[in-house]
Amino acid sequence: MSRTTKFNVAFVVGMVSIIAAGSCSAQTLGELAEAQRIKQRTEIAKIQREAAAEATPRLDQSKAPTSVPTIDAATMRKVAETFRPKITVHALYARDGVWVAELAEGQRLSLALVGMQIRGQKVVAVEQRGLVLSKACTAQDVREKAPCGTRIVNVGGVL
Repeated sequence: MSRTTKFNVAFVVGMVSIIAAGSCSAQTLGELAEAQRIKQRTEIAKIQREAAAEATPRLDQSKAPTSVPTIDAATMRKVAETFRPKITVHALYARDGVWVAELAEGQRLSLALVGMQIRGQKVVAVEQRGLVLSKACTAQDVREKAPCGTRIVNVGGVL
C-alpha cells in the first residue's frame, strides 16, 4: 500500500471511531420514552396528592361533628346504578341462520345467550328486531317504576 492510502485508511478509521463514540453516549428512543413516562407519573402523583389534600376537610378540634348522615338502601342502590358501567347492545347479526347479539360493557364485548341473566333480566330470544328480555313484574318494580315484563332492546340500546 502506498503512503497516502495508509493515511486515508487511518483517517477513515479515526473518523468512524469518533462518530461511534459520540453515538454510544446518546440515549435511545426507549430510554427517552421511559424517562418521559417516569416524569409524567411523578407529576400525576403530585397532582393526586394535592387534590387529596384539598378534598380532605380540616377538622377543628373544637368543632366535632354532632351527627353522621345516614343513607337509606334505595338511595344507595340508585348511587350504585349510576356508577355501574352501562351494558349496550353493540351489534346484531345473523351467523349461519342464527341471530347473534354482541353486548358491550366498557371496553369488553360478549355474546348474549338465550337463558342468561343480565342485571335481573332473562334473555328470552335474539331476533332480527333485537334482544328480547323478560323480567317478572313484582309490586316493588311497579312502585319503583323499574323495567319489567318483556322488552326488546335494539342495537345501541342500554340494558
